[in-house]
Amino acid sequence: MRRTRLILMLGVAALLLGVAGLWQWRAHERDGSAALTRGLAALEKGDARTARVELMNAIKANPRAADVRAAQARALAELGDGPGAQGEVERARALGQPASQTRAVMAQALFLQGDMQGALREARATDLPEADAVRAARVVARASLALGDGYAARTALEQALALAPNDPENWIDLGRFRIAMGDQAGAIVAAERAVVLAPGNPHALALRGELVRAQYGLIASLPWFDRALAANPDSVPALEQYAATLADAGQASKALSLSRRLLALDPANPRAWMLQAVMAARAGEGDLARKLLDRTKGRLDAEPATQLLRAILHMEDGNAVLAADTLAPLVAAQPDNRTARTLLGRAYYLNGDYASAASTLAPIVAQRDADPYILTLAARAQEALGERTMAADMLARAAWPVRPATDAFASPRDAALAASPPSSVATARDNIPYIRALLSTGQPEEALARARALSRANPGAPDAWLILGDTLATAGQPQQAVRAYEAAGNIRFDRDAALRLAAAWARVGNPARAGQVVQLFLSQNPNDVEAQRLAAIVAAQAQDWRTALRMLRAVRGQVGDNDALLMADLARAALESGDRAAARAYAAHAYRLMPGNPVTADMFGWVLFKSGEKGPAPVDLLEKAVALAPGAPALQLHLGQAYAAAGRKGEAKLALARAVAVPGFPGRQEAIDALAAL
Repeated sequence: MRRTRLILMLGVAALLLGVAGLWQWRAHERDGSAALTRGLAALEKGDARTARVELMNAIKANPRAADVRAAQARALAELGDGPGAQGEVERARALGQPASQTRAVMAQALFLQGDMQGALREARATDLPEADAVRAARVVARASLALGDGYAARTALEQALALAPNDPENWIDLGRFRIAMGDQAGAIVAAERAVVLAPGNPHALALRGELVRAQYGLIASLPWFDRALAANPDSVPALEQYAATLADAGQASKALSLSRRLLALDPANPRAWMLQAVMAARAGEGDLARKLLDRTKGRLDAEPATQLLRAILHMEDGNAVLAADTLAPLVAAQPDNRTARTLLGRAYYLNGDYASAASTLAPIVAQRDADPYILTLAARAQEALGERTMAADMLARAAWPVRPATDAFASPRDAALAASPPSSVATARDNIPYIRALLSTGQPEEALARARALSRANPGAPDAWLILGDTLATAGQPQQAVRAYEAAGNIRFDRDAALRLAAAWARVGNPARAGQVVQLFLSQNPNDVEAQRLAAIVAAQAQDWRTALRMLRAVRGQVGDNDALLMADLARAALESGDRAAARAYAAHAYRLMPGNPVTADMFGWVLFKSGEKGPAPVDLLEKAVALAPGAPALQLHLGQAYAAAGRKGEAKLALARAVAVPGFPGRQEAIDALAAL
């Protein structure tokens, strides 16, 4: 009986304790303290989205709690909501929270809104608590960098690291600072350190993914973004980078799915709408792209990619005036942006502003490798200005069948730049334009000396190695240029490094290595048009015509059917692959697009000749090609073979002898054999 009574008493006590606990829990829920505890715990774990929800509940329960408002400001700042964070800070201060306790979060809120000076004032305030010194130092670094003060940014980051050397956020910010400074190798070291310190930090993993994307390529970076999202499926920065990478890699459906996830988390996210607009434009859905771009609400209008997309859509809409207005500031800010400059020149031409079109295109026209489209457009502008002699010279260059090697980008401002050397040889931002100006104004020795000094001062900066490679190539040192381009590619294997390296290997007589470089780049960047075109050239040189045809068709799928030289290349690849019907269609279209070009005339005539076309048309076209470019041995070879087949041996011998007389001509042995057979 006593035992039963004891058990009953223990049960009653447990029930009373449970009721008391439940009452206490409900009391904490009513006053918001439980939600505050959960919110602070989520903030400490880096889960700002969960923290925001919990802290909203705490505010509902106790709207006059200053500490809850301050915590919510931190959560909103971490989520990138600058106005919301500032509003919560102001409410917390109005409710009695000392201003000193919210300096760091207010600085972050002002930075997010673009108020750099305000952010610096808050972050550098003398009453800043010691506990917030690291967070404030990171804001000082970001704001200083945005204002162009790299020294102050570096000093602030050094201070943050001295105070908290094992804080992964410090290493993440250091990595991003080094990217901005062009120190890619240093950024990789910082990102790797951040990942070691916090293997589950989505910001560290996303940064590592961005750097792997630059160093190795799009495909190689995808596992890092997978890891970032596994750590936090709701990480907006990781989702933005992952979606953009998938889109560039040609995985549009996955990119679209991720952009929709982004919008579910952040319905006003401008990068998600921008990404969808780009994909719509690539798919030829111009109207949809415009609607999607409008949903960014202008928040990305200062970015070059947005300006370029807007201009392209204006051009497609037939509004060249708006396109020019959009492109002019972009070209002023990025004078070496060939795509933007070409589009601006075309927009001016369509507007009837021929003088502006001519001056805009002049830096590209000054290059030896200017493509026929740009030369023809510039020639039409010169014709409209009455400069017929200049126009004729440009049209003659457009008709020349062989494009020379590329030059450093020439600019009317180069003479002034070359006369004003930067005071320091170590700053890439100042020295790279100066070195290019030296090259374009015929001062290769001075350019090489400055480029060597720049690369020594910035061994982790790929741009410093690229400009060194350019100067070495110009100075006639191709093997040394290969080494410089390889150094750049080992740090950042992007299009600039890959195409330069491939061309350098070809110049030193190693086409197989050039082909390997191109294939490696394409394996990581399967949709890159320039790499696809170069891969087609490499395949053609190896007589792998089916691969060449596949690559050229991939290029056509992206650029369309209005590139005459692309159509001519397709005709040759199709002919060599045995598809004469396709070859004839490609060649005829190329000739229709540019009948005054010797390449299109030669290819059309050659395809007709190899297809057994009767009548004078094949020979007439081949004769026209030779008349347009009599010094091109490949055209003489084709004409000589056509003459021989027509029984015109004397004329055949003359044409073939001209082809044989050109040293280094790849088809010289074929010309010798054809000549011997007569």
